Parts: sequence; C-alpha cells; structure tokens
Amino acid sequence: MKGFKIQYIAFVVLLGLLFSCKKDDFTPPAVQTLSVTASSSTSFDVVGSISKVGSEKVEDYGFVYNNSPEIDENRGIKVSLGKDVKAGEFKKQIRVDSTLAYSYNNTIWVRSYLRDSRGTVFGAMLNVNLPRPSMGNIAPNMAMSGDIVKITGTFFDATTNNTTVMFENIKAKLVSVSMTEISAEVPSGIQRPHGQEVNVSVRIGSTPAGNGSFRILANFKDFMPKSGPVGSELKFTGDNLPDDYGNSDFRIEVGNQALNVHYYYGTLSVPFTVKESSELTITMNGKKKALGTFKVTPPVISELAPESVFPGQSILVRGSNFPSTGDGSEGRPLIKLGSGSYQDASWHELGAYYYTVPDNLTAGDYSLYLKVGPHEVLAPKKLKVLGYSATGFSPTSGSPMQQINISGNFITGSWYNVYVGSILTSGTATSSTNLQVSIPYGVNAGKTKISVEFPDKKVTIPGDFEIIGPSFSSFSPASAVPGTILTIKGTGFIPNYDTVVKFGSIAVAPNSVSANTIVVTVPSNVAPGAMKLTVVTGGQSVMHKDNFILLDK
Repeated sequence: MKGFKIQYIAFVVLLGLLFSCKKDDFTPPAVQTLSVTASSSTSFDVVGSISKVGSEKVEDYGFVYNNSPEIDENRGIKVSLGKDVKAGEFKKQIRVDSTLAYSYNNTIWVRSYLRDSRGTVFGAMLNVNLPRPSMGNIAPNMAMSGDIVKITGTFFDATTNNTTVMFENIKAKLVSVSMTEISAEVPSGIQRPHGQEVNVSVRIGSTPAGNGSFRILANFKDFMPKSGPVGSELKFTGDNLPDDYGNSDFRIEVGNQALNVHYYYGTLSVPFTVKESSELTITMNGKKKALGTFKVTPPVISELAPESVFPGQSILVRGSNFPSTGDGSEGRPLIKLGSGSYQDASWHELGAYYYTVPDNLTAGDYSLYLKVGPHEVLAPKKLKVLGYSATGFSPTSGSPMQQINISGNFITGSWYNVYVGSILTSGTATSSTNLQVSIPYGVNAGKTKISVEFPDKKVTIPGDFEIIGPSFSSFSPASAVPGTILTIKGTGFIPNYDTVVKFGSIAVAPNSVSANTIVVTVPSNVAPGAMKLTVVTGGQSVMHKDNFILLDK
C-alpha cells in the first residue's frame, strides 16, 4: 500500500513537469495593420501583415472596419479571409457595407485581426477619408414624366447597380451612369402639380451625393370627351396636372384656338368658334403635343313652345346637343326666322333657349334656324306668327269706370295701352281673343273712338263708344243755413272717388257718394244768397238748372 502511494505521487509530479514544459512552448500570434487607402467613394484597400502565426491553431483572420474607432470582437464589420494563414502580408479591397451608417466626415476606421483557439489579436487601427461623391446641375431643370434629364457631378465608382436617383420619394429609372454624368428618366407618381419644385437626390451606394432643385411639368396624356357640343367641359388625364388651368406656362388649343378657362371652377371648355373637327394640342416648354381630335356634334331641335306666337313674344327652343353654357363670341347661339337676320338666343336651361320674335314681324309661318358653333340647323316645324288685331268692343256705351271687352288677337295675360279718345288707360288680355279695360275718367260725354296700341302698330277699332255723362235731377232742401245736410239725386255718380259738389265756386267734398245719391254738408264759407249747385264726378261736370238759396244764420 505504501509503495503504491509513492508511485502515485511520482506520476503526479511527472505529469506536472510535462504540463509545465507544454506551457513554456506557447507562442502568441502577431498581426499588424500596415496601410489603408481609398479606392473609391465606397471602397478602400487595406494591407495587413502576420509576423507570427503563433503556436495555436488559427480559426480566422482578416480585417474589421467601422465608421467610428469602436472596433473589437463585438463591434465593427468583419471581413474574413479564412483560416489558411501564413506569415507575411495580406490585403483586401473592401466595399463599404450598405447597412453601415454614413458618417458626416466620411471616415472609415480599420484594423487587422487574427483569431486562434485562445482568442483574438488585433493590429493597429488606421483610418482613411473616402472621397465624397457630389451632385451638380440638372439639365433640363424642368421636364415632365418620361423625359430624360442629365445630372452632372463627380460620382467616382458609380454604376447603374449602385446608383440611386430619387425624385421626392420616387425612384427614377437610370439610362446611363458615368463618373461625371447620370441620365435618368423622370418617374411617374410624383405628388406635385405642374410647375412646383421637386427635390432630386443622388446616392452612390449608401453615400449621398447631394440634392438638387427641379421643376416638374404636367404630362397631359389624354382627354375626354372626344366629341360633344361647343362649350363642352374637357377633363384631362396624365401626371402632375395643374391646379390652375389659367397658368401661362402652357397652352391648350383645339383647332389652334385656346380653350376657354373658367377660373372660378378651374375647368376648361371647347370654344364656340371651333371647326367641326379639330386637333387638340398642348404646347409647353417650347414643345407641341397632339392628344387627339375633338368633334363638335350638331344641335338637334325637337320642339318650339309655343308653336304660334305674336311679334314680341318669347318662345322656348328645346332640343339636344345644346351647349351647357352661353358664350359671347361669334359662335354664340343665334336664331333667325325665315330670311330675317340672326338674333341672340338666351340660355334658359340645359337643352332650351329663349328667343323673342321681332316686334315688326308680319303674320305668317316661318322656318326657324338655330346657329351655334360651326352648325346651322332647322327646326322640324315652322313657327306660326300671329297678327295683332282689335276688331270690336262691347258694350258700346257707358260711363267712366264702365268695364268693356275688346275682341281681337292678344297675348293672354299681357297688358296693352288703350286710348279712349285722347285719354290713355290700359287693359289686360284675359284670353287670346279678349282684352278687358275700364273707361277712364276725364272723357267728355258723347261719342268717341277706342284704339289699342300693339308693339308694331296702333289699331283704331271700328265704331264709336258713347260716354254717358252724369245727370243731376234734384236736391233737397232748396234752401238752408250752413251745416245743413243736403241730398242730391241723379245718375252716373262715381262712388267715393273724385266727386265734389260746388256751391257756386266753392268745392265741397261730399259725406257719401253712391251711383245716384250724394250727401253733402252745406258749407259755412259761402256768402248767403242764391247760387248754382254743380256735381263734378269722374272728370265730368253737371249743373242743376235751379238755384239753391243759402240762408244767413
């Protein structure tokens, strides 16, 4: 048992000596970072050196870089060169990872490394400033979607694969890329109206090259409708269409005539003076672009209402393909009857125009023509123009305020001037064949003529109307003192209107008046004695043959 213990102790000592000898044989690796140089705006060349591989098994070696000096086993981007290593220099061209945030001063820090089973050793840390790409001018500095623009600048190692051009937040399609120029197509989808500034930015890899200002132009692609009446409102499709169609940066024409701009609504409409078929063009930035042809559809008249009228009366002309607005140009809506001259037609509502028949037009059937835009069309039916007439009256006699009916041709509901002798009054047409009027005041008793004034003539009605004057048959009492109530009898008195009683030359307003009785108070401002009594009513005077005696109080 004792011998076994001695042997065990000796084995442990020998094992300790063996481990002690192995520890003394360990050699650590040695690595250096020799140089780093920029090869482009997004890449650099770095050279390292392994002066000693070390006694342990190498697991990995290479370089670690970052955009700050914070580089260790856990920080930085590692570029591994593998584990097959030998002493001497090693190098690598490294393109900066796109996920690495771009530092303000464009500086890259790098160091070499070697990792073995015992850990990682690093070489010295070096840094390099990568050249910064820069953006210059954009030409042209205004264009529309689909146009090619050229961006000048210094772009170093730019290629179509690592170059990005953004118009606002829309990526542009690249046509060509060189160290000094990028050609890009202006993209669709930029959320800016015509004429506004758009930010353009360039990146080479992850490196921004700068920003530039660019003005977007509208790209008109199509319009609707392609046909319709003059005055039709046109709608456009395309990119970056304007908010204001009154903008002077572009000109929209149909048949070389500018579209009408409705500033309040911001809309465009076809002018009334275009030809039947015209090309629509957009001129912008010195370039003219054709979008298609607009064809004017002719108007169609479907109805005249009413179909028979008097001169001076208005009618409605109804139909389809009528303009939805009016116009003051030569192509405005015009109407004529027969071989007469064209007159303005007034817009009433969609599909209807007002037209007033000339006052001096003679009676007859007339063809109606509508002229609007490039078209002249004929109504399917003729318009019957009636002649004004006044042929008789009934009754043939009466006193002032007597209502009479005049027969003839009239416009129902219209007022007409009527002359009874030389006294002017007016009457209303209660129908197309009857005019109702009252005999005015002031016409002397006896026979007189009645005339009706029409828009184109004055017609005197055959026959005479007899004006029946008032009669004064009696008064009671025959004598009285001032303040006495006097009663007058007769006929043709005008009740409560323009009737007075004269005591000599002194006029007194009556207390009451009926058609055959007047009640009046004897005045006190008349000298006592005999005098004549006169009734003045409806502009006519009648005197009693007997005297009234005014007694002295």
